[in-house]
Amino acid sequence: MHNALDGGWIMADTPTRASEIRNWLQAFIVVTGVAGGFYQFVFREMLLPAAAPINLSTEVTIREAGFRSARGAERNEQFEAIELAVTAKNPSSRDIYLLANCWHVHGLTNTLKSRPNETFAGTVTGDINKRQPINEGAYYEIRKVFLVAAGGAFIQDQILHPNESVSASFVFYVPQDVYDVLHVHVQLPTTAVAHSAEVEWKVTAEGCVESAYRMRNGVRGEPIEDLYKAFLDPAIKFQAASSSKELSLWTREPPAAVTEVSRRAR
Repeated sequence: MHNALDGGWIMADTPTRASEIRNWLQAFIVVTGVAGGFYQFVFREMLLPAAAPINLSTEVTIREAGFRSARGAERNEQFEAIELAVTAKNPSSRDIYLLANCWHVHGLTNTLKSRPNETFAGTVTGDINKRQPINEGAYYEIRKVFLVAAGGAFIQDQILHPNESVSASFVFYVPQDVYDVLHVHVQLPTTAVAHSAEVEWKVTAEGCVESAYRMRNGVRGEPIEDLYKAFLDPAIKFQAASSSKELSLWTREPPAAVTEVSRRAR
């Protein structure tokens, strides 16, 4: 370059290799910082929760709550109050949506046998392998099943955030000394996508019967017939949690006559 002041020539400074490395290093740091922010915000906050499996843990308790003669019943007829409590918790890292749900209770009566059923082992083996309910033991057989109560656990569809839980309790009544066991079954269907599915229930003598449907733009669509495919479908991620519990209605103390016999047997 020519300098007009002294009439000489001056060469402009050229970037050194050190300055080039410094510039590349600064650019690398900037890119790394952007990538780290992308990971924190998009991957950890959006992609990972979306890919995490959804699940719902349920806790069901059933207990005797008292005895009395109910109003409107015959004077010598005693009834028993039963309290049912249902808790649902979202232990996953993403929101889940509770759909319409249902619980039902069957009263069971058993026939007791003084001698063991010699074919019991073979029968129960077949039931287990066929995934059938076990309706007998070596000394008993379930003879009659009656639907005694049913309802919705959580009436309003609700969203459960991560580690959030919801609970409800109900009291129903059964005549005393009629049933040997109460069997309660709770079904809680969920989705990971809001307004993606709808469940309709029908209560029959067998209990709660579920029908699930896709929702498209707020309108009920086709039935969901393959629940496993609906679980894998990212547009729904349908899942159903179910729990069963049984309560014996036998008195805790044996009758006085039986106690007396056992004492004499000693």
